[in-house]
Amino acid sequence: MINQSNLFLIIILCMSLFSSCVENSENLPLKFNNHSESIETATGVTLNFSDLGKSKLLLKAPKLIKLLSEDDQLIMECPEGLELIFYDTLKNIESILIADYGKLFSKEELLKVRENVRFNNYNLDTLFAQELDIDFAKDSIYSEKLVIFSNVEGRISGTKLKANSNFTFFQLSDVSEGHVNYDME
Repeated sequence: MINQSNLFLIIILCMSLFSSCVENSENLPLKFNNHSESIETATGVTLNFSDLGKSKLLLKAPKLIKLLSEDDQLIMECPEGLELIFYDTLKNIESILIADYGKLFSKEELLKVRENVRFNNYNLDTLFAQELDIDFAKDSIYSEKLVIFSNVEGRISGTKLKANSNFTFFQLSDVSEGHVNYDME
């Protein structure tokens, strides 16, 4: 079985191989820049990441920029937003992450998303945040900023979030507000 760290390396390899794929290559030309930092820009990107032939993640981004940092780290930037779909082993959708901006750092195995972040899971739980760090190596999500967790039972807001990377488990340390929904019969 491949662990999270190996899965992340497979994801990075696939991203570098397929990041130039576009929905309609005639209307969406690739742009190559000669700068030492920017390697490639692609539009209409859809990347499917799999483990032993089973889909694990699906990334959709209107624009993806591949960069190379000074220490030769591959960085994938989604400046116009992204949608990341997590699948379980039976190819059922486990969770969906949507954000206005995202940046993936290959060496740290870290995805940083910000601005209008929304994370939904199969339990119909929703996490709203302005910023999240997803550490694939540690199978963790972190945020020190205000987040709001909402489901049919109520809503909790606070800071210091820790969750697993597909948002099927979470912990909120500093709760600032909470509301519970209940029916009186």
